[in-house]
Amino acid sequence: MGSKVFLIHGFNKGAADMYPLERFLSKMGYNCITLSFQLRFHPFEHAAAVLSDMLRDKVADGEKVFLIGHSTGGIVIRKVLSDPVCAGKVARAVLIASPNQGSGLAGAAHMIRPFTAVYKTLFSITPAFINQYPFAASGVEVGAIAGDHAGLLLGKMLRQRNDGRVETASVWLPDIKDFLILPFHHKQIHHQPETAGLIDHFFRHGSFH
Repeated sequence: MGSKVFLIHGFNKGAADMYPLERFLSKMGYNCITLSFQLRFHPFEHAAAVLSDMLRDKVADGEKVFLIGHSTGGIVIRKVLSDPVCAGKVARAVLIASPNQGSGLAGAAHMIRPFTAVYKTLFSITPAFINQYPFAASGVEVGAIAGDHAGLLLGKMLRQRNDGRVETASVWLPDIKDFLILPFHHKQIHHQPETAGLIDHFFRHGSFH
């Protein structure tokens, strides 16, 4: 049995959105556990609490697992890594198209109060809120992959280089171990075999190349 990998989807999605990546990684020998969270009407801390409980209860002492998060799923991982007990059970993590410095679109949506009052996950990824969860002290090596193909309608609302949902620059943080940009948009970047290959390399070596 290969190393365990937990896959965490993004806002307004479910486990099925991570199935293409799961299939690629399974062929590489990983034991993939694809989770489904309530990342629409609930703050993302709800999903983080569920994942934290799984790491505490389902991962044996001395065992190390890998984490992958797409979009808001990456912010869930950041929250989990802020817990030293959970961080101690994680070997490495990869965040794909995650708005690590906040989402401009979420910030704009927050200006429409009734909208984020309903879709509470969006409030969780506004720039002012998201900086509460640094992972530098976790000791876990984290890689980040951004996209820069703004082939989605909402991307036209963003002035900066973006993947159609998230500003490319927002994916980077100073504490990231390795970072790269791929020519895909937000909805396709985690479905690519190239992305899976890069993740495999990071898990094995701590770098994408």
